[in-house]
Amino acid sequence: MWLKKFADNNTLAQYAGYLCQEKKILYMITSTYIKDILTLLLDGDNEGLAAKPQLEFIVDAEYQYTGGGLFVSFSYKDGIEAYSIDKKDLILNGVKIETSQYPIEADASLFFNDGLISYLEIWCYLGDYPDKDLKQYTLTQIWKDSPGKQIKKNGLP
Repeated sequence: MWLKKFADNNTLAQYAGYLCQEKKILYMITSTYIKDILTLLLDGDNEGLAAKPQLEFIVDAEYQYTGGGLFVSFSYKDGIEAYSIDKKDLILNGVKIETSQYPIEADASLFFNDGLISYLEIWCYLGDYPDKDLKQYTLTQIWKDSPGKQIKKNGLP
């Protein structure tokens, strides 16, 4: 019966978020693209590395496409509080997003609330951000003194 609630007009992320709240499945991030962005944002300075274990406790609960970017909010699995970081209102940014799918360039910022990952913002500074996940992309760490790591996807499985 609870499955019927989500049969029409709901995204996979909304469905996964509901199931997580109902403790019917394990928590997860459903988007490889979002996972890749988070991986690069949390792989650099000490604060990001300290927050990295939170990835096992979050699910992408809601996507809000704005034309100028994307907001992804997260819900939590029990136990995430053990991995709360000291800086309660941390903001991590500096991942550049490029793609050959659309004429855009964007960057990503990760916001924390009470020491926990709260939401991801993608801001498109060149072109109109698409209303779906990118399948072909290059993500690059660009903050000062970053390792400069990249993740490239060509859209093939």
